[in-house]
Amino acid sequence: MKLIRCFLLIFMALFIFVNMSNSGMALEAFEITAFDIVMDVQSDNSYEIKETINIEFLEQRHGIIRSIPLKTYRGAPAGITDVKVSGHKYSTVKESGYLNIKIGDEKVNADKEEKYIISYTYAIGDDGLRDMDELYFNLIGTDWDCPISNITFTIKMPSRFDDDKLNFTYGKKGSTENDAVSYIIEGRTITGKLNGSLGRNEALTIALPLPQGYFEDAKPINDGFIYRFGWMLSVLAGIVGILIWISMGKKKESFPTVEFYPPQGTTSADVGFLIDGRVDPFDITSLIIYWADKGYLSIGEYNTKKLFGTKKSFLLTKLREMDDEAKPYERKMFSEMFLYGNGTQVYTEELSNRFYRTTDEIKYYIKDDFEGDPETRIFDKKNRLCQWLLWFMMVLTVFPLLVVCVDRVLNADSTVQSLIISLIFSVLITASLYAIIYNIKNWKGIPKKVRLKQVFIAFMFTLFSIGISLYLAIESGIFVYMIIAIACAIILAVLSCRCKRRTSIGTWYEERLVGFREFLKATELDRIKLLVNDNPQYFYNVLPFAMVLGVTDKWAKNFDNIMVSPPKWYFTATPGIFSASAFAQDLEQSMRGISSAISSRPSSSSGGSSDGGSAGGGSGGGGGSSW
Repeated sequence: MKLIRCFLLIFMALFIFVNMSNSGMALEAFEITAFDIVMDVQSDNSYEIKETINIEFLEQRHGIIRSIPLKTYRGAPAGITDVKVSGHKYSTVKESGYLNIKIGDEKVNADKEEKYIISYTYAIGDDGLRDMDELYFNLIGTDWDCPISNITFTIKMPSRFDDDKLNFTYGKKGSTENDAVSYIIEGRTITGKLNGSLGRNEALTIALPLPQGYFEDAKPINDGFIYRFGWMLSVLAGIVGILIWISMGKKKESFPTVEFYPPQGTTSADVGFLIDGRVDPFDITSLIIYWADKGYLSIGEYNTKKLFGTKKSFLLTKLREMDDEAKPYERKMFSEMFLYGNGTQVYTEELSNRFYRTTDEIKYYIKDDFEGDPETRIFDKKNRLCQWLLWFMMVLTVFPLLVVCVDRVLNADSTVQSLIISLIFSVLITASLYAIIYNIKNWKGIPKKVRLKQVFIAFMFTLFSIGISLYLAIESGIFVYMIIAIACAIILAVLSCRCKRRTSIGTWYEERLVGFREFLKATELDRIKLLVNDNPQYFYNVLPFAMVLGVTDKWAKNFDNIMVSPPKWYFTATPGIFSASAFAQDLEQSMRGISSAISSRPSSSSGGSSDGGSAGGGSGGGGGSSW
């Protein structure tokens, strides 16, 4: 649930931030009584534009601010140069994704009626389209918060074009209305007008699909460092992350020794932690077998009738109190387990949905028993730092490319907003990637009732976040680079889950436990007979350790002709011919059932120009305001 809430908060923050700037401007203090556009389209896909705007002020103002978008409708950068304003003072500044041309004198109020003649070059260059070129441009953008009358235009093309594909749309953004625009074509020149007026925040757009190569001299507009080299930053972050893992998190080589017993003084739960660095619910449950072998309790098996067949259940009976040699966490778990019964006996059903708090504490105590003391620490303290550094590198692998995507596709209003949105989305992607890999790697340590749900949730968030990032990458023309970045992030997520460098004592334990496990797997019958001769209870002494090491099946088969009777501490509900291997396998399966019971928890209540275009959908346009 915490993971779900975290992701929801990130989505809410992203949604709120993206929509912060969507509130409309106040109604302007002027009307546009005439708007004439002359646009000379060049062969390099740049447009020399001259706008003649007649303004009637309704209140006293110094002048107007003409705002022109610095990005195309596809999010690519646009170059705006050669800005001139005839007969008026003006200044220019880039702000919130626009080039703002501030026209007027702060010491003088404008006349009630003014004419502003603005000229500039708007360069798109290579538009990134693979199968066509186009002229998809807002002659008048949606950012004029006032009515506009008497709209005329003249457009000069660099070479011949297909008249039948030409279309003009007008109205609110997304409108496909085109019946009020009249125009004529003479050679390469289009002249026309809008028969009527535009209302507040309405646009007039030209959409003209052109054959690929029409703009024969078009070259990419300089995107800046992050646009050109963002993919290199992603790869570099991936390489740095791998080097960090090699130097800080990669486990050093160990040399197993042949062992016939686990390290002295360790319980089966200790061994479960020492071998892989985590305490699984089954590691804790194995203590029941470990204690039974030491004479602390007995295990009684009985069958309960169900609607369909029977269910095997268990009764644990305390035989004596624990000795002082037992570890503190053993005494805590042992005593608390019987409190859920009558103090001496407890049914495993009585532990279900109740004992999980104790098992959570025991997990902590087992880890702290080793990790809490620098002299007994098993894993290097730098592992945690390594994990954080790798996650930081994961964020850096996708962040530069997401900046490009957000800038080109989402058209953030400012550089700061673009960076924050990109950072939030980078954290979302990398967190979901890490979550799914972590859950898969620690599959055995997650309770059965929640493991599928956790992996499913992590997988869905991963699928969703990566799907969106790939979509944005396709729209931005950097799909291959994004694939590389995500691949680097996945590699770093895997390495982050493998930061398991051990201390010298941790390596000592690993060498002996791996050697012990390999002996159990090797099934050396002659050696086992010698061990049983020396210790008749060898099979039962080692059984809980074989369970947590995952070698019960291979190891127990060797005892079928050696152990011919069940242990005195186990009482079966179905007596029969005893088989050591069958007993071990059945007992392990039963212990896994008990493991689910004692760790279970109660349920919580808790388009482009090719389709004709649309008004305001093209590049350029923008709008204006007064000051």
